[in-house]
Amino acid sequence: MSTKPATIFDHLAGITDKKRDWSKLSEADRKSFSPYIVNRWLSMNIELIEIVDMFQQYTIGELDTKHVYQLYHDILPKQRFFSKYIKGKSEDKFNKELIEIVASHYQVSRREAFEYIAMLQDSNPKAITELLRKYGKDEKEIKKLLKPA
Repeated sequence: MSTKPATIFDHLAGITDKKRDWSKLSEADRKSFSPYIVNRWLSMNIELIEIVDMFQQYTIGELDTKHVYQLYHDILPKQRFFSKYIKGKSEDKFNKELIEIVASHYQVSRREAFEYIAMLQDSNPKAITELLRKYGKDEKEIKKLLKPA
């Protein structure tokens, strides 16, 4: 009977509040341990970000997974941490045609166009409407393009 490998949350608990030794992990648990993902989750906690930043140069590439696990296991205090997951900005927030128009107009990438639109909406929402008018869009089309995707 095979058991499921540990999840990221199991690994985080194993190096923080439960302090589970590497030797006690199953082979599947050992294989599921990812230093990159652990670094990412730990860095979302303001109390741990400096520690993660300081050790990241060693935990990604330099040390093998066993030693990364042991490093965090030994260094992090035995306490439960709450790390709020910080999502990236969703480019689905804006109409794809609007992103293309802004990218073309400013000669930037779609990612930068997304940021331009977000900034313009906060600082000068009329600027986007004026830009769309320059490209021959009528009020109905503008309304459609400005509607969240």
